[in-house]
Amino acid sequence: MQWTYQITAASRPRVLMRLVQVFDQQHLVISSLKLALLDDRVKICLTVDVEPELAQRLQAKLYNQTDIQDVDLSI
Repeated sequence: MQWTYQITAASRPRVLMRLVQVFDQQHLVISSLKLALLDDRVKICLTVDVEPELAQRLQAKLYNQTDIQDVDLSI
């Protein structure tokens, strides 16, 4: 099932790398990635094919990342 994560984070070095690493640790392929700079923040939109339970666990894991302000998950 395709899930989309909309992430708002502080615009700092290595934020994108740490986010992608979370998905890489689960051997998931990111099918779509969009990034937009908004002053001192960055808006990142990622789409992955993952089961619902893992999608929610990843959302919780992303909240624990430094510099992450918000994580929205949708189908």
